[in-house]
Amino acid sequence: MTEVGEEIVRIFGEACALDENVTEESRLKELSLDSLSFISALVRIEDETGLEFELEELNMDNWETVGDFIKGAEEKSNEIKRKEA
Repeated sequence: MTEVGEEIVRIFGEACALDENVTEESRLKELSLDSLSFISALVRIEDETGLEFELEELNMDNWETVGDFIKGAEEKSNEIKRKEA
């Protein structure tokens, strides 16, 4: 898993209301995250990774698993790197 992926797993784990073992396979809707804690986690991810998410990406329903979210974040990260090169 990439550094960004590890950071995302850690942040989602800390955002859960219960002590959960969050992995890439974890289904977001099955974690103890409500919409507010999900948005709070996204803000932390943006702050800690420098990524910016679009409005439509702020809805937890758009992501099935943590791995899906990581894939989207890594695509954003790669896009930024390509633009900087």
